[in-house]
Amino acid sequence: MNKKENIGNRYQEETKYCRNNMSGGGLNFEDMPDPIKTYPDAETIPLPPPMRSAGNFIWDIMARRRSRRDFKDESISMQELSQILWATQGATSRRGQFILRTSPSAGALFPIETYVLINRVDDLEKGVYHYSVPDHSLSLLKKGAFGHKIAQAGLQQDMLNFSAIDLIWTAVIQRSKWKYKERAYRYIYMDAGHIGQNAYLASETLGLGCCTVGAFFDDEVNEIVGVDGKDEFAVYMCCIGKIKR
Repeated sequence: MNKKENIGNRYQEETKYCRNNMSGGGLNFEDMPDPIKTYPDAETIPLPPPMRSAGNFIWDIMARRRSRRDFKDESISMQELSQILWATQGATSRRGQFILRTSPSAGALFPIETYVLINRVDDLEKGVYHYSVPDHSLSLLKKGAFGHKIAQAGLQQDMLNFSAIDLIWTAVIQRSKWKYKERAYRYIYMDAGHIGQNAYLASETLGLGCCTVGAFFDDEVNEIVGVDGKDEFAVYMCCIGKIKR
C-alpha cells in the first residue's frame, strides 16, 4: 500500500487519544486566535431578525428530512435566508468571550466560517458573501453569478447552480489547533456535520429543499470564497432552494 492510500489510516492512528500519551500543560490565552472573522471594508447587509419560536414540530421535521436535489427556478426570501443562517450558526447567547450558537462546537471554539453564494434571493444581488455571526449580517465579497463556477467545482453537480443559495463552510484551523493540536481536524469535521444537519432541519421547516455536498475540488472552492487553502480551507457545502414537486 503506497503512502497516499495509507494516509487515512495513518491519520486516524496518529490523532488517537491514549491514556499514557496525553499532552500536559495549560492553555496560553495570549496566543488564542481571534474567534471571529470580519471584513471591515466590505459592504454590510443586515439580515431580518430570525424567528426563535413557532415552526413545525421537530419530530415531524426529522421524519420528513431528505436530501433534495431538484429545485425550481425561483428565489427565496431574505427572511428565509436569515432563518437558515441563524439555524446553522446563529448566536444564541454569550458566555464570557465565547458566542454560543445554534450548533455545537468542540471547546466552543467555532472554527467553521460560513460563506453564502447567492443565486436567487429576493432583494439581494448575486455574489459571494460572508456571514457575520455577532451582528447577523452579510458582508459582500464578490458581485456576480458564480453558480456555474461552484457547480463545476462541485464535480459538475448542477444542483449547485440551480439552487437559490449555496452555503460553503470553511475551517480556520488554528482556532481548534490552539487547544486540540492534531486532534483538531477530527473535531472540525464533526462541527461541520452538526451545522449541515441544522441546515437540513431548517430548510425542511421552511418547506425548502437542501442537499449537503462533500465532493468538490478543494482548491477551486477555496478560490471562489477567497481563502488560502492552508490556514483556512473549505470542508463542506450545501445547496438550498424551492423544491420541484
